[in-house]
Amino acid sequence: MTSGRASSLRLRQGLALLAGSVVFLLAVGGSADAFYWTPFGIGLVYLAAAAAGGRQGGYWAGAFVFSGWGAAVLIAQLARPDLDIAGLYLAGAGLGAMIAVAAPRAGIRSEPMGAAGAIVVAGAILALAGRWPPLTEARTYALLVGAVGLVNVVWALLAKREPQRPRSADGPGQP
Repeated sequence: MTSGRASSLRLRQGLALLAGSVVFLLAVGGSADAFYWTPFGIGLVYLAAAAAGGRQGGYWAGAFVFSGWGAAVLIAQLARPDLDIAGLYLAGAGLGAMIAVAAPRAGIRSEPMGAAGAIVVAGAILALAGRWPPLTEARTYALLVGAVGLVNVVWALLAKREPQRPRSADGPGQP
């Protein structure tokens, strides 16, 4: 079982996601306005996981997109601007994507496909939220983020148990 991330990095990020999901759940899980805090909260949790991995650790693109979308959702909820809300949400996600695309210039590993994927996920959530009530509950997202964190922790612990194959001059794992 191998992946592109070192087990120590995966462990740090998994623990950050687990802790972030618990804090997020405790902070907004049961409030009436929890749905409006959800995208921003997810963005903050993923920013914490990205920071736990350092500039090259991953999760940055999704963190930027969800934070941008979440900020737009909060502006819409708190300021109630006389604007089309769907457009405001799209602009927020787009701003997050712009940051994600520009981040490598600052030495931060952020993949454009990760930003695009986060936008697809955000749009799908919005599109389906009215038809599937669990998508309107902050607890759902806290549990999903916690599950991602748990998978990372388990994967990291299992990877540490695997015997390491010696490397040869021909490349990894070559006899």
